[in-house]
Amino acid sequence: MPRAQRPQVRIRYASLEARVSAAALDILVSLVIAALLILVGSLIILISSDFERTDPSNRAFDIFWGCAGAIAPAILLYWFVGLSWKGQTIGKSVMQIMVIRSDGRPLGILGSVARVIGLMVYVVFLGAGAIVAYAFKDSAIISGVAVGLACLFVSGGILTAAFDSHRRTLHDRIAGTVVVKID
Repeated sequence: MPRAQRPQVRIRYASLEARVSAAALDILVSLVIAALLILVGSLIILISSDFERTDPSNRAFDIFWGCAGAIAPAILLYWFVGLSWKGQTIGKSVMQIMVIRSDGRPLGILGSVARVIGLMVYVVFLGAGAIVAYAFKDSAIISGVAVGLACLFVSGGILTAAFDSHRRTLHDRIAGTVVVKID
């Protein structure tokens, strides 16, 4: 008896526009996370100072700086949990796209770690550009070139999706992932 063949599943890669829209929504969520942490720290200082009647306690300042320091880990956790759980962040869910491994399997924990590391490459380059610009703040040309090169690298890494047959960006290539449209 011949074995029944599985129907071919056609993968529809997410458009660059859908990916940029999802990223914009995820950046908005990241800003909300940061704002909430700063709000909590600020409220603790305000309450500690008896609504500005006295000086706030040192513990209140420590808590504020703890909240400020928790912004980066909280945002990384948002990206990691969303990607490892369903292959989607809030932005990707709204845009009905998801991240999968290049071989078609779900992202999983290790794939999520690789994806977040791939995204951090952009942050490192933007941070390096900002640091160089600050170090040479007396020279507008050097500062401008540093920031411009960092932005050019990030833009180039994202725009590679426009020219790739699988619409992969630099961080997709680093992590071995693709972003697909959900039906």
